[in-house]
Amino acid sequence: MITQPWKSIPATGPLLRPAQAAEYLGYKSRAHYYELARQGKVPSPIHVAGKAAGVPKCWLDFCIGAAAA
Repeated sequence: MITQPWKSIPATGPLLRPAQAAEYLGYKSRAHYYELARQGKVPSPIHVAGKAAGVPKCWLDFCIGAAAA
């Protein structure tokens, strides 16, 4: 079972578009970010309206902190 511990953090603050989220985490491509999201290793984007989607920056910060621990 894949767990998503970042879901326990309220989705507040800025949203980063998937390409921005990939860059923020140090990945070179949005496709690589989506593959990791599919595997449950990073947060999946939240669909906001129409085709617009974003990832809460606080969730990405949680992933960075968890990787550093």
